[in-house]
Amino acid sequence: MDGPDSDDGGGQRGIADGEPSEPPAAPDSGACPGAESAPAVTLDLEPGTDVGRDEAAWVVDRLEEAVPVACPTGKGPRIHRISVRAVGDESMSEAHRRWCDLDGTTDVLTFHGNEEDGLHIDLLICVDEARRRAAEFGHDVRRELLLYSIHGLLHCLGHDDHDAESFERMHDEEDRVLREIGVGPVFRPGEAS
Repeated sequence: MDGPDSDDGGGQRGIADGEPSEPPAAPDSGACPGAESAPAVTLDLEPGTDVGRDEAAWVVDRLEEAVPVACPTGKGPRIHRISVRAVGDESMSEAHRRWCDLDGTTDVLTFHGNEEDGLHIDLLICVDEARRRAAEFGHDVRRELLLYSIHGLLHCLGHDDHDAESFERMHDEEDRVLREIGVGPVFRPGEAS
């Protein structure tokens, strides 16, 4: 079984109600979704996170656009669904402690498993961390929430960022996906990587 992936909010630059499901087994290779089988994408908000429905809808729409860019047909697992839950620092800190045995908040935790109908992805993203980073970089919170969602998606597709070389490769891939869907770089917004 794979455990969740966690990014330390300082290094990263962030569903149904309740806790994420138990971390399931890693995915097998298959075909990514084509036009006929786009994954179901949902974003649920923890009460009190102060994210508007329009912001949440924008993140879902962009994440739906990002899936075929991040996972072209035939080049990875077929994605059946992506469930995103946006929470505050307190809930993220509890999840970070429970699943990673680490104190403090983080930007995103990822969980995934391969089922008969394809890859099931659960992402837990932190709105409070997104607000801090958005203020630091001078863009809106929805761009940060999208970055965290794409970052989690890429982890579930096999990308890693735990050493310097893979860190650069993964963030370059985030930038590529974000450029292709018309958003542009978010992790390092001033760079044209």
